[in-house]
Amino acid sequence: MLNTELDHIVVAAKTLDVGRAWAREVLGVEATGGGKHTGLATHNTLIGLNANHYLEIIAIDPDAGEPNFPRWFGLDTQEVQSLIAHEPRLVAWVARVSGADDAIEQLAATPGNLANVVRPAVRGDFRWRFAFTADGVRPLSGALPHLIQWDVPIHPSDRLPNVGVSLSSLLVADADHESLARALATLSFRDPRVQVAQSSGAQLVATLVTPRGIVTLD
Repeated sequence: MLNTELDHIVVAAKTLDVGRAWAREVLGVEATGGGKHTGLATHNTLIGLNANHYLEIIAIDPDAGEPNFPRWFGLDTQEVQSLIAHEPRLVAWVARVSGADDAIEQLAATPGNLANVVRPAVRGDFRWRFAFTADGVRPLSGALPHLIQWDVPIHPSDRLPNVGVSLSSLLVADADHESLARALATLSFRDPRVQVAQSSGAQLVATLVTPRGIVTLD
């Protein structure tokens, strides 16, 4: 049986140094780990959340040259670049799939799912497959998830220190919230931590418990 659940949330920053400074100031913690994404010309750093979850801070890698294809999470788009012009912002979330060796290929091919281009990735002893949109644009402006399938028994959160940050909830919203809920159901998504709501437009809101207290990211 195919299953999809929350894997991690994504904060984009103008530079990775800006993202690290934001983590210290807003969350009260140091981001660690991460590295470069070959072919995408991006790099990241991570913060552990609850078990099997983490927060990813990602930025364009200025030393990597041009990417081989559009960067994930809309980093090449004017929409996301405008969002992060003054401060890092929550821009996307990623759902982990399981239940079959080709679970991500099956679910990415779901009719109507725009993030349907599956590419493999390797870093160190981590191997995974990730589902992009062909043009790099975020599905429903970030309200719908990208999909990931980990092809090794370890998970990045296993190697991240406990810094006292946890995810209370992730709110995904849209004007047509019923269609949003149906789209998630079509992707076999089941996770009580993620709540679907109605709003004037596509919206993504994460509530974290941190050393700085309750922090809301949007």
